[in-house]
Amino acid sequence: MKKLFENNRRWAAAITKDNPQFFETLSRQQNPDYLWIGCSDSRVPANQITGLLPGEVFVHRNVANL
Repeated sequence: MKKLFENNRRWAAAITKDNPQFFETLSRQQNPDYLWIGCSDSRVPANQITGLLPGEVFVHRNVANL
């Protein structure tokens, strides 16, 4: 768990440095333009492989992409 929290703190700091209003803006919205339907495989982070930020894609994951 320690590693997860450290990674999250680093990620949040990097996002905030790049865009100080990112989290405030994100907290007021949830209306992405895209719906990603994909497998629950943890090696496939939808927002990263599509180059989108959190909040820009709604992700539905299921086993075997059924």
